[in-house]
Amino acid sequence: MSKSLRPLEMGNLVCKFGQKNLLDYFDKIIHPAFFDRTLVRKYGDTKYFFNKVSLITVEGRVLLVGRFIKDMILEREQVYTPSEGLKEDHEEMQSSPSAIFVLVLDIHRLIYLKETKYAPSLDNFKSTIESFVKIKHKIHIDALAEESKANGKRITKKQLLIENFPPTLDIIPLTSARSVEEFVKQYEILSSVSYKFSDRNDEQDNEGFFRAVQKQKDDVGSKTTIVKHSNSQGLDKESVVEEVQAATAQGNQKVIMVGKDSSGTILKGDNTDFQLKANIEIASHTPSRVARTMFAKFLQLIGDGLIQVDNPTNATLAKLAPYRENDNDQR
Repeated sequence: MSKSLRPLEMGNLVCKFGQKNLLDYFDKIIHPAFFDRTLVRKYGDTKYFFNKVSLITVEGRVLLVGRFIKDMILEREQVYTPSEGLKEDHEEMQSSPSAIFVLVLDIHRLIYLKETKYAPSLDNFKSTIESFVKIKHKIHIDALAEESKANGKRITKKQLLIENFPPTLDIIPLTSARSVEEFVKQYEILSSVSYKFSDRNDEQDNEGFFRAVQKQKDDVGSKTTIVKHSNSQGLDKESVVEEVQAATAQGNQKVIMVGKDSSGTILKGDNTDFQLKANIEIASHTPSRVARTMFAKFLQLIGDGLIQVDNPTNATLAKLAPYRENDNDQR
């Protein structure tokens, strides 16, 4: 396979079960959601599913890797030729564009690479795995109910749902200071910036203000907290760049900026518009091999200070111990 440059997208995958996190249900729900080959999400005539999923260990870190496929039918209705002009011509063709994903399990960071044109988006990935996780959660609740019934200590599904909260899942794109600054430069007047504090993984923000707001949100039991700066005459853009980067560096907050460009057109942007992207050279078609290159780039970006992550806790590492193997570079 010839080498080619491909762009990486990166995000913080936040999967919560009430106060519990992704790894608390990894064995019963998350692992089956990725590995069950019978699971397919259908949207119209399009199907989304996972393929070649595996767990690999690289530099002592457990990675969940695989391919995400969008299977669809392309339909042609007409064609143009110089000799005949535009004429009716009906043809159908199957197309299955794909992406490779790497989920760094100890820090919940997702690395995503589109392999082809028209590959499924990060939003497609999010909707699909969210759907699969909910399916496996329902199966888990049903199994617990049957188990309690068989043991003669029947527990209702309502009670089980209180102890095993239904899942929520979100992917917040990681950003870079450069991309934030370039986006803000488009504004002639930046009139408002909103920060949305939602559920997060078991990690803390490095920046004091956002850590304090997040703690207050959790203390009062809020599902969503919003902080908004607003000035119709325009906010200080340099200060906004610094603050937005502090808010989004770890992928814990969603940001929405609203204002006008030099022509007076309303301009609105969020994390997706200034997400961090990096190119890597791909020389393999095997997901587990490509995953190593993707992860190496991710580690390089951390070393360069472009990505901020906490060190995984001992409790987190203990949960992943059963899945950790010796590194095998030939795998």
